Amino acid sequence: MGRAIIMHVDDAPWIRGGPKGEGDHPDGGGQLVGDLERGPWVHVNWLPGGLVAPVHSHDHDEIMYVIEGGFSMGRRRCGPGTVVYLEANTQYGFEVWDEGVRFLNIRPGRATYAEAGQDAVDPYSTPPAEGS
Repeated sequence: MGRAIIMHVDDAPWIRGGPKGEGDHPDGGGQLVGDLERGPWVHVNWLPGGLVAPVHSHDHDEIMYVIEGGFSMGRRRCGPGTVVYLEANTQYGFEVWDEGVRFLNIRPGRATYAEAGQDAVDPYSTPPAEGS
């Protein structure tokens, strides 16, 4: 039998930071709608103005949908209503506009993060305690 995941974005749990970059995370905030382990899921991102996401890739396809604010990918400006589709292992980076950005990131499941030339990591794992 199939399953349905229905949730209003305002009810989605915060997995880091808070709205408009408020909270405990220097790179903004994020909410999660869906099932992180099994997928699919939607990550609602709030990133502060001026943030530069270095060139990186993920091991899952992804769709990004800009809700407000925006970012630039090279010379391409991605403002409200822009949809970006990236196949798995596509390298990309972006720079957030001065006003910040709120966007949906949709993936079929938990994805790794790998900066160019680096090993892939699980951005949702708990880092080991110091001295471990």
